[in-house]
Amino acid sequence: MKYLLETAPQTVEVAEDGAPALPTGSVRVEVAYVGVCHSDTARVAGGRGPFPARLGHEVSGVVVESAAPGLTVGTRVVAYVEDGYATELIVPAERIVPVHADCSLVDAALAEPLACVIGGIEMLDLAHEREIVLVGSGFMGLMALRLLVANGHRVTVIEPREHARDLAAAWGADRVLHPDEVPDDLRQGCSVVVEATGAASGLQLASDLVRIAGTLGIMGYHQSSGGKRTVDMESWNYRALKVLSLHHRSREDVLRWIDRAQRLSALGFVRPSELADRTIPLRDLPALFADPAGHESIKTVVDMRS
Repeated sequence: MKYLLETAPQTVEVAEDGAPALPTGSVRVEVAYVGVCHSDTARVAGGRGPFPARLGHEVSGVVVESAAPGLTVGTRVVAYVEDGYATELIVPAERIVPVHADCSLVDAALAEPLACVIGGIEMLDLAHEREIVLVGSGFMGLMALRLLVANGHRVTVIEPREHARDLAAAWGADRVLHPDEVPDDLRQGCSVVVEATGAASGLQLASDLVRIAGTLGIMGYHQSSGGKRTVDMESWNYRALKVLSLHHRSREDVLRWIDRAQRLSALGFVRPSELADRTIPLRDLPALFADPAGHESIKTVVDMRS
């Protein structure tokens, strides 16, 4: 099998090895697609190790050998793993989610990030909110937008990139603004603001919009610059903000949300594959990690069969 290996700071390569034996309670998965996550590119760019390491956690594929009851050969699956940039994986049955017949394998691979968005949105108390402000309409932000719109919420999106603003409008935003166009009535006037940029400037803008006793939900993955951020705690304290990290680490929760995510895709409510605007083979993945900003894509997917 072939797989991506991080061998040293800012260094990844495609390695090759024999296929390991299949232990009881696991399945062998032929990987179909893997989504490229910002957390992976940020980890490699940060160069902090440890080394060697394998990466990749947005994975779909097909069971080609099974030693687990109920998971037969040919079953299409999502694999909840951390070594997914590979042509083949050994996965314990408890980390497998079977895929609905109407869910594509690309959408199945992207069920993991959609699951993270589902869990994040459910942390917010939105029952009495008229409008939600979303700062950032990259991949995660757009999926959050679609879920919010599907529940009937009015959503204002703030995004600097023109093509991402266009996507936000097409995906149902009530209004779309450039950060330079934010009106005065939004500043410290919003009850719920979701930050989905992963950048210091986006976090600052989002926090500036929250009103007294309002909620700031942080969905952006803040790993750049070593994850360090400076915030105006005097302002946060004065406004008595409720600040929520919309991230999760419970495997049971994420697996349940992955199942819901792939069902949402199968039934046509949220199809994250519509945002996958670049597909590359495994052999091109080291070049992407060497220059992750070299292409202004919303979402890159690795086709492990090409």
